[in-house]
Amino acid sequence: MKVLLLIHCQQARGQEIFAAQLGDELLRNGIKVKLLSIYEGSFGLPFSGEMESLGLRSSYGVWNPRNWHRFSNLVQEFNPDIIQANGGDTLKFLALTARFFSLKSKLIFNNGGVMGYYLKSDFQKRLNVFFLRQMDALVSVSKFSQTDLNQYADPNLPHPVIPIAVKIPELKYYKNEELTWVHIGGFTPEKNHQGLIQLVEEGNKLGLHGNFLLIGDGPLKGKIIEEVESKDLGERINFLGSLNHPWENLPRKSVLILPSLIEGMPGVIAEALCQGIPVIAYRVGGIAELEQEFPSIIGITPNQSQGFIQAMLNVQGNYESYYQQAPQMKEKAKVYFSLSRATQDFLNLYRSL
Repeated sequence: MKVLLLIHCQQARGQEIFAAQLGDELLRNGIKVKLLSIYEGSFGLPFSGEMESLGLRSSYGVWNPRNWHRFSNLVQEFNPDIIQANGGDTLKFLALTARFFSLKSKLIFNNGGVMGYYLKSDFQKRLNVFFLRQMDALVSVSKFSQTDLNQYADPNLPHPVIPIAVKIPELKYYKNEELTWVHIGGFTPEKNHQGLIQLVEEGNKLGLHGNFLLIGDGPLKGKIIEEVESKDLGERINFLGSLNHPWENLPRKSVLILPSLIEGMPGVIAEALCQGIPVIAYRVGGIAELEQEFPSIIGITPNQSQGFIQAMLNVQGNYESYYQQAPQMKEKAKVYFSLSRATQDFLNLYRSL
């Protein structure tokens, strides 16, 4: 079997990292895999196989028939049994190519987010209905994501839920008695960095201490840095950029905070759970499902900043208690988020088509 994994860009984002890790697991199972990005990028994805990029530099290229033709030629050369689109612009690019060029492969869209969050007009909704009709199967990362996507998809298409899976990082803690709040995510509107700054501001007035580590890059990073500087919070909030191994060398007293506006099922929560690190997050998208499975997640009603701050203050005042409870979920998390489990689920889907 041959599988072509199509990704948006070689970047430090959950969809791309998962596709790369899935590709590596498929290779270990004897599957021939190629990883192809639409846009150019330089982040070192964790994939040991063949990786290539079409090198597009703007979204206009996704609509250019010449690029569809280039892609179809590449597909014909590799001759995959399966082409799997993984987030970003991959669905539209694969669907447009399939519509105007003959692709013999079975087409899958792996839905790691919440499509409805981005579709603001009837035209956008109708267009995505058209894109999804070109697929032979769908996969969603959570029941929430599945329900959302089903608004636009053919109900007869195979559409299993396959939860996010991660490679469990080996942490090398360094001793630091000061609590550290960690946020990992791209600087995009849905990650709500402005809300995070509000948490720091309001928390300061209530006795919230410790440093904040913001890991990631994205289009809003410059604006967020300016806001942090204008509010004189530079000594508390540190920007680390995209890291190949963001969980390495964290202080022992770390807490993951995710004040996101929407999430499919974030891999960073899975990684934190597998390490026994306390998690505080708004109860959005698939996070509510994870909270049911893992009570160690402190879920907060969306947009309730005071509730989020109170949870942070509670963890701050009782960190050792939370830290001792969280590891009880580690073994369950390692099974629930197992890459070998997810790989087998994908293989079962591939073989059924």
